[in-house]
Amino acid sequence: MVKIIASHGLNMQMSRRSAEMLIQTGQVTFGGEQISDPGHKISIKEAFNGIKVAGRLLRLPDPKKNQRLIKFTTSESNSEMVEKKKLTDPTMKTRVWLAHKLAGELVAEHDPEGRPSLIERLERGGVGKRKKGKKGKNVQPIHLKPIGRLDMITEGLILITNDGQYKRELELPSNGLHRTYRARVHGKITPGKLQALRSGMQIEGTFYKGMRANIETNKGSRAKGGATNTWLRITCVEGKNRQIRRTLDYLGLKVTRLIRTSFGDYDLNTIPPGMAIEVPIKSLESQRKRGAIEAIRKSPEKPKRRMNEQGTSVQWVRHQ
Repeated sequence: MVKIIASHGLNMQMSRRSAEMLIQTGQVTFGGEQISDPGHKISIKEAFNGIKVAGRLLRLPDPKKNQRLIKFTTSESNSEMVEKKKLTDPTMKTRVWLAHKLAGELVAEHDPEGRPSLIERLERGGVGKRKKGKKGKNVQPIHLKPIGRLDMITEGLILITNDGQYKRELELPSNGLHRTYRARVHGKITPGKLQALRSGMQIEGTFYKGMRANIETNKGSRAKGGATNTWLRITCVEGKNRQIRRTLDYLGLKVTRLIRTSFGDYDLNTIPPGMAIEVPIKSLESQRKRGAIEAIRKSPEKPKRRMNEQGTSVQWVRHQ
C-alpha cells in the first residue's frame, strides 16, 4: 500500500515516510475500509477499486499506457521492480542532484508548522522539473527524494534522487558508506577525547561505531587543540540521529557549526549555499570500496620506570 501511494499517485506527491504516517494515523481507506498497516498487501489491479488518502481519491496512471504498472507486484523484490520499471519506462532514469542545505531549513517535503523546507525550495527553483511533453501537455513532475537527513541547524551536502531504490541502497547501514563532516566545537580537545571518538562509545544505550576524527590545522587553527573554538574533520559510516552532535556533547564539546562535506563518492566541493546541481550517478559498488572504519584501539602504555631505578645522568659538554 505504501509503495503505491508514494510512487504511483498522479494527483499527490509524497515520500514513503509521509505515506506511512498517513496510513498509521487512519487517513487511508481502500474500498471504504480504513487501512492502518503500511505493509498492507494489494495488487495494482485492486488499487483501481478506490484508494482514498485524507479524503481524496488517489488517481493512478492508466496501465494500458504505462506498462511499468503491469509489472508491479508485491511478490517482486525492490531491485527487480526498479529494473523492470527502467526497461519498460524510458523516462524513469535514475537522477541525482547535490544540494547545499542551508542552516535553518528542514529536509522535508512539507512542514505543517510552516518552517522552511529544502525540498519545497528546490522544487520552486526548478529542480526535478520535466519539460513539456508532446502537443504541449504538461508532464508529471519528478518526486524528489532526499538521501539521508540533516537536522535543522546542520548545513552542507544533501543528495536528492528520483529513484527510491537507489536512495534505500545508499542509506542502508550494511553498505557502510562514508559520511564526512566539518564540526566547529567549543571546548578543549584532548588526545583522550579524540581517542574516544575513534574507538567508539555507548551513550544512553546506543552504541556509536568508531569514527575518523582529526583536528584541522589549516586556516590559522591551532594544531594542538588548545583553542576554545576548533574545527574537526569527522568521518563516520552510520546515519544515526544527531550522531556527531551527541558524541561530541558527551565528551564536553559543544558543536557551534556542523557541515556535511561528502556522502559516499559525492562531494560538496564548491557548490554555493542554497544551490543544487545535477551530477552523473555513481555506482554503489565503487562507493563501497572505501571499506569500514576500523576502531582505533588505545595504544599500550610504555612501561613506567620503577622508583628504585636510576636513569643515565646527562653529561654537559662545554665547547671552547
